[in-house]
Amino acid sequence: MDPNFKNVMDASIGASLPCTAWSTNGEVDEVINQAVEWAVKYGRNNEAIFVWRESVGFQEYGAFVEDEDGRRQVSSLDPSSVSFLIEPLEDSIREPEDDFPGATVPFAVEFIGNYNPEQEGRGAIFVLRDWHRYVDANADLVDRQVALFERITTGQLKHVIAIGQPAWSDENIPVELNPHMKRATMELPNKEERLAIARSWLEEIVSTQASEFPQLAAGLTDDALEGVADATGGLSRKQTENVICMSVARTGTFDIDYILDEKKDLVKQAGFEIMRPASGFERIGGLTPLKEYATRLRKRFTKEAFDYGFREYPRGLLMAGVPGCGKTAVAKALAAEWGMNLVTVQATDLKGSLVGESEGKVRRLFDTLKAAAPIIAFVDEAEKLLGKSDGVNDGGAHDAVLGQFLSFMQEDNSGVFFVFTANNMEKFAPELVDRFEGRFFIDLPSAGEREGILNIHLALRKQVADDLDMDELVRATKDFSGRNIEDSIKEAMVMSFNEDRPLSQQDLLTVFGATVPTSKTKKAEIETMRTFVENGMMRGANDVSSKETASGKSDGKKLRSFV
Repeated sequence: MDPNFKNVMDASIGASLPCTAWSTNGEVDEVINQAVEWAVKYGRNNEAIFVWRESVGFQEYGAFVEDEDGRRQVSSLDPSSVSFLIEPLEDSIREPEDDFPGATVPFAVEFIGNYNPEQEGRGAIFVLRDWHRYVDANADLVDRQVALFERITTGQLKHVIAIGQPAWSDENIPVELNPHMKRATMELPNKEERLAIARSWLEEIVSTQASEFPQLAAGLTDDALEGVADATGGLSRKQTENVICMSVARTGTFDIDYILDEKKDLVKQAGFEIMRPASGFERIGGLTPLKEYATRLRKRFTKEAFDYGFREYPRGLLMAGVPGCGKTAVAKALAAEWGMNLVTVQATDLKGSLVGESEGKVRRLFDTLKAAAPIIAFVDEAEKLLGKSDGVNDGGAHDAVLGQFLSFMQEDNSGVFFVFTANNMEKFAPELVDRFEGRFFIDLPSAGEREGILNIHLALRKQVADDLDMDELVRATKDFSGRNIEDSIKEAMVMSFNEDRPLSQQDLLTVFGATVPTSKTKKAEIETMRTFVENGMMRGANDVSSKETASGKSDGKKLRSFV
């Protein structure tokens, strides 16, 4: 069973705490299953498990095994047992006599209070589903709960599990109840558990429907099953089972591409966008020092790295530079190069107007990332989320969110790799910058890089570069950003396309000449960020094997590389 659940229950019930408040993202069934498993394996008072929901009332749950005597309920199991079922008992529903809407809510507290372990001959654990909706329904109900918890702490053999979604906090637990409720979190399944789910379903399908699914009947390699476990990272147990079964129904096997497509929608429902980009560094012109650094870092995510002596995964990459110089493109290409999923996080995804809402969203993000690791978390324009708040009165939410990021990046070792981009480095706190091993400034592209960018974007748009004077185009785009070049090519193509003729050298030169380059619109920001390279705070990401003269041609001299 889940070690964290066992530890919390051992401590809470051992100390006669009246209630544990479990936070969960869609894992209600797992909390119920864990409660039953704890009772039959580690319970001290032959505890019955009663599960409450508003539309039903209380229903008792139990553990069942099948042996030579048939299917039967058991009150105790060896801790190593794995072959058992958890189901509600037939004809075990307890409901109020009154049938007015909401009658089961006060009945829940009344039933728990009236349960007498001595008369029943056993203790009891009461699981309240989605209790976050009702815990503070009115002052009378709050006081009834306080009175109940005060009685339970006198040593009665009763315990309450209150399930909240997505999380219990100071905002949704009344202050009167807070001292009586031990908070805990049902984590999303880790890779080992997801792998066990995949193996279990494989065995189930092969043993019962082998003729219908010959691909599965032929067997899956350990690597294939591990791929399924990686693909389902970040999903709940029920979601993991569902996408695996949907994959079998649609494709006849455990199809990772299908699973990832379904997972994108599920993760998006949690408020985040997940992807695995198809193109890598081949579509990024220049930036050789940054590419080489990233290529070396990929090996750090292997078991071989830990065997070699590394004790943790790399934490992250921070890229600064003016808009349009390729920071976002590099982040997405990195995911393709490393064969990892990428979760895109916007500042608006994590900001909330209510007290504590932002912190709750960040916790949810971190829970998702840990379960889906190894994974890349891409925070674009991160200074909008974690930069200095400039005196904005937000009730301390900014500092709280910054603290969450600092703690997570320092302490977590699940394989979450953060990629931050920034247009203004001066807004970052030094302690946040220090969390990143890799810190690169992406400057305006050099002559060689501009040639690469021109060739890439012309080729992507089916334009023949052999018919163009590339040296002249490189000179004409001096001080352009990559986005300046891309946008200019598209504009020049519009001109030639509308006149029903091929793209010409003159089309490009005309647009280049009319474009105001980033070097002029962002001159101050560029100069400021270049000082970060000069003082050693960041590395230069650009190819700097040669510099340009005033005419725009290379003079062949080498510059210092900060690598």
